[in-house]
Amino acid sequence: MLKVLIADDDPFTLQGIYESLPWQSLGVETVLVASNGSKALEIARRERPQMLLTDVRMPKMNGIDFATAYRETEPNCHIIFMSGFSDKEYLKSAIKLRAVSYVEKPIDLPEMTEAVRLAVSHYRELLKNPNAEKSTIVAAVPLILSEMAIAITKSQSNKERIEEMCQLASISFPAKLRLQTLLIKIRSMSASGNQEQAETMADYIYNLASGLLTAPDTTGLAAVKDKHHIIVHLYAASGHSEELQDQVDRFASNLLDVLPAKEAVFIAVGKPVVGLANAEQSYRTAAIVLQHMFYNGYSLYGYSENNTPSYSLNSQLITSFGEHLAKQETRLAIRLIHSLTFDIKQHKNTTVNSVKEIYFQLLLVVVRAAGEKEIRLFDNADSSNYLWNLMSDFNTLSELREFLVKKIERYASLLKERSPYSSVVDGILDYIHSHYADQELSIARISAHTLLTASYLCNRFKQETGRTINQYLTEYRVGQAKALLRDASLKISDVSARVGYSNGDYFAKCFRKLTGKNPSEYREDLVE
Repeated sequence: MLKVLIADDDPFTLQGIYESLPWQSLGVETVLVASNGSKALEIARRERPQMLLTDVRMPKMNGIDFATAYRETEPNCHIIFMSGFSDKEYLKSAIKLRAVSYVEKPIDLPEMTEAVRLAVSHYRELLKNPNAEKSTIVAAVPLILSEMAIAITKSQSNKERIEEMCQLASISFPAKLRLQTLLIKIRSMSASGNQEQAETMADYIYNLASGLLTAPDTTGLAAVKDKHHIIVHLYAASGHSEELQDQVDRFASNLLDVLPAKEAVFIAVGKPVVGLANAEQSYRTAAIVLQHMFYNGYSLYGYSENNTPSYSLNSQLITSFGEHLAKQETRLAIRLIHSLTFDIKQHKNTTVNSVKEIYFQLLLVVVRAAGEKEIRLFDNADSSNYLWNLMSDFNTLSELREFLVKKIERYASLLKERSPYSSVVDGILDYIHSHYADQELSIARISAHTLLTASYLCNRFKQETGRTINQYLTEYRVGQAKALLRDASLKISDVSARVGYSNGDYFAKCFRKLTGKNPSEYREDLVE
């Protein structure tokens, strides 16, 4: 009968395993417990258990160090590691120690029971046949293959280490196999999504992918890269490109079908390569595809060459955006956002974080403009980290655009609620702000737009603002012209046309009447 030592600093896990597993039916006579690695090593050296069930992270001595030290005393000791998702960095050490299994927390008792059953079975086989230790430990194969899936994505992969893992898993790869990497990204669920939810989703999708890899005519490796990404390498041992393409299409389609919602993930497909040593190239191109998917929003996308340059932001755009908001030119501000989004979409090699940084700057402009009007758009608007985290959580360029547009519209709506004018006058002002550059703009056009008579509009506007519509239009056009005159590359005739004047002399006359200077004099004063 066997002795087992359970080592875990969590008393609930320790007690749960000790009391819940059917030890006698599993062939275990004695069960020992320890609350930390140091105490576990002391007990193990004294009691000489044949099996360890040990947590990876423990005080005083971690599970890897404890198991390594005890192996010097008992080389044939069988080890089952227990860990949370974040402990995957210990995977290599677990493989090196030939762990029988690696059970993730929170512990699933049936899974732990099966892991112990397999370990006991293998230990008995070892007693009958001392050479059995050289054979593959079946329960550890998924662990080894998962580590291999990560290892082959690295440009400096250790060839000897990969060969060692192949031997441990009793697997071989033809030199001319064709391989293609799928990089699966879990879309951010919401700004409130926490790390635990993300890790649970990563494990869930990994398990779905692993299940699909057991299907006939499907060969591949899978691994959880981190809480947001799963790596799947599909390969065709025959070396036929058609066979590999069929596998990729079938796997991606089946995965999307079994997911509760297709929009839960992006599936980026790298380019096919020949040979396991070139897996890094397929993985790298899959990472590029994943970036491009930020721009097009597709759930499934394959690699294609794209040599467009990165987008370069003109700082004047930020300035113009702020001016539109300051002048309550909501439509122009939104039009600028749509135009910016279109331009950025033509530069898909721009890093996603760079794009988010641009929209983050624009969001700050909206927040500042709102703050100057004593309007709060966010409860935590004073925290730039809070605002950046909001932007970081978006999955696509379209989501960023829509978020910013909605905040501009919200800002405009709150401003309108505070407006001292009636909805009729606010409507006239909005129309002037959006159409002042139209040389044909007139009271008659405003009347046609609002479906109100010209005389009613003029009387209502004068009553509420103290100015006529034409007076306000002239003042607004001159104000816009002042901003344009700061750009020395624009001719005064161009400025005149841009603010709605077809006659340059009439423009100069109106400008002088309101400023005391003609446009050229005003520009000269700006230079001084």
